[in-house]
Amino acid sequence: MLGLVAAFACTAALATAVLALAREVGLLRLRLAPELALDIAGEGPVLGSQVELGRPHDAQMTLAVFSSEGCRLCRALQPSLAAFRKDPTISLLVFDEVRDADIWRSLNVPGSPYAVVVDPRGEVRAKGTFNTHGQLEAIVAAAA
Repeated sequence: MLGLVAAFACTAALATAVLALAREVGLLRLRLAPELALDIAGEGPVLGSQVELGRPHDAQMTLAVFSSEGCRLCRALQPSLAAFRKDPTISLLVFDEVRDADIWRSLNVPGSPYAVVVDPRGEVRAKGTFNTHGQLEAIVAAAA
């Protein structure tokens, strides 16, 4: 009986230690800087170059997102795009890999999801591959 109580006490202590450790890991993750998008030299348009994407309305920036119909990650990021659509300072354009293949080729887009931010003069201000809302925000913030 005493052995059973000791085993239960050890299990309870171990569970408490694991929970405390999980909390600390969570706090460390919160303290880390936001994730940055992947920007590889030679992929996408050159920063500072002029591109014509078309702008449906006057905005401070145009956010061009390159997406693929078969991309599960692209579908999962649709709520993030909806949030950017609501921002009056950003004009969001989405280019499909098949329907807009010509612009994909002209801008040397490596794959999806990929984003390019262009200022009102058509100058590329930021670009990169992203996997999360935070990374897409980082691309937009880098352009600002």
